[in-house]
Amino acid sequence: MSNTLTLQLKLRKTISLNSLYAGKHWTYRKRIKDEYKKEVESELARYDHHTATGCSILIRYNTRYDVDNNVLVSKFVADTLVDHGWIPDDSRKYYDRLTITFDPTVEKNYCEVEIRLRDAQLSNED
Repeated sequence: MSNTLTLQLKLRKTISLNSLYAGKHWTYRKRIKDEYKKEVESELARYDHHTATGCSILIRYNTRYDVDNNVLVSKFVADTLVDHGWIPDDSRKYYDRLTITFDPTVEKNYCEVEIRLRDAQLSNED
């Protein structure tokens, strides 16, 4: 039987995909990613560390961005999950689904991210 653990994160909006890649130098893109991942890490720190065989991510947002320009939230969340050992990789084998939906009930300029970890087990890491 599968054990699903659901994590809820509240994250500020990040730079839009269009803005990030509009002629920006790779060092600028890396700095933006690193700053946002620190925010994701802070939100994940509210939970006991688990390992899982996979995940799905649901993002509800309230920004002026088009839906596809919010995809960086997913990218940065998934990369942080991998970097900290929550999931083995963010390939399709481990990352099952992504849903991004505009929701005016979410606080303006924020995203509410729901991470569903498949076969989650408490990690031995501190």
